Amino acid sequence: MLAPLLYNLLLLAASPLLLLYLGYRLGVQGKSRQGLGERWGGVPRLGPPPAAGRIWVHAVSAGEMVAAAAVVRRLHELDPKIEVAVSTTTPAGRQQAERLLPAAVARFYFPFDFLPCTLAALLRIRPTVVCPIETEIWPNWLWLARVLGCRAALVNGQFADKGFRRARHARPLYRWALHRLNALHVQTARAAERALFLGAPPERLRVAGNVKFEQTISALPAETEALLRRRLELDSGRPVWVAGSTHPGEEDQVLDAFQQAHTCAPELVLLLAPRHIERAPDVLAAVRARGWSADRRSSTETGPVEVLVLDTMGELAAVYALASVVFVGGSLAPIGGHDILQPLFHGRPVLFGPHMHNQHDLARLALDSGAALQVTDARELAAAVGRVCTDVCFCDDLAAAGRLLLADNAGAARAAAELLRSLARPGMSGGREPALGAR
Repeated sequence: MLAPLLYNLLLLAASPLLLLYLGYRLGVQGKSRQGLGERWGGVPRLGPPPAAGRIWVHAVSAGEMVAAAAVVRRLHELDPKIEVAVSTTTPAGRQQAERLLPAAVARFYFPFDFLPCTLAALLRIRPTVVCPIETEIWPNWLWLARVLGCRAALVNGQFADKGFRRARHARPLYRWALHRLNALHVQTARAAERALFLGAPPERLRVAGNVKFEQTISALPAETEALLRRRLELDSGRPVWVAGSTHPGEEDQVLDAFQQAHTCAPELVLLLAPRHIERAPDVLAAVRARGWSADRRSSTETGPVEVLVLDTMGELAAVYALASVVFVGGSLAPIGGHDILQPLFHGRPVLFGPHMHNQHDLARLALDSGAALQVTDARELAAAVGRVCTDVCFCDDLAAAGRLLLADNAGAARAAAELLRSLARPGMSGGREPALGAR
């Protein structure tokens, strides 16, 4: 009990600074305003859970919500009577929850991990299982859930480099928190090794794969697809390059590569999607400063352009279907990379940069299988884009390798759903997972 006591004493001691920081985010940055009451514990109040159980799934943002949705879809195939409540931390995650999990009995912002906030939320939601997705190890949430008789399971667990370096300095707290879990499903053997280092019980740990291999991607509405095709002149056969989830510093490299790629693919057009859509005006200004005809996706103009900046939420995954080639951002800048599976689901050739430390295992799988290409700078990016747009056989080989990669790695979402169903019924004793091993 020393670890949770110290954790809560530290939270109490730091609370003045945390409140100042919250005030800065609210008043200066304009962040965290949405769902502020829910963050303090005022989440929706639900009745008693059904006989099949109620699972509180927590996914921090949009990417993790995609993983959550894959598991929930499988869970409802196994038992549609199980209720699911879902929480998130960011507005992007909340929008994804609304879109991907419309049948959830509640969708809300995750409470601050202070004892009163967490306790209030648990008493209102009344789950029989709490399920953090990927890295959401919140000590008070897991502890109080177990005190109230809930089971707990980590699904699609991973410990990325940056987070793991921080976690190593708090091993006793992580060990205590991980022992509150009845089971841990992690994506890779490397994630399992890191979980064991942090103190996870080996008999509750399983390498189950990545549930995002079974995500569902909605098609673009016909009206939206028609607009994009018209603005990029896709029906005339022009190749389109989608650069998704880019960060500051990457757009300049993408635009340099776009200029160079025109030497071998002169009809190429670019759909540029900054990771944070509030940056769209700055990105658009940078594009126009280079002399390209450009506009924002949300613009009411209808004429064709050479570069279109995607400034709408929740469309990127579906937009990848229009691409001839995809570059996934956060990888030329030292961010750590973003999800490369969404373009692979559409059978599109995928490129990414050298900084993939947050997606290390997935990137290695894609490279080893021949489903993706890694580039180091704008020159290599331009060469790769040009080759994909002009070499049909090479493009087809990348797409075929991507389809095989997806097929070979299915099954994690169903395994997670079966685990959650086994834990969900009220009053049952928390079972334990098989010892560490491959799927």
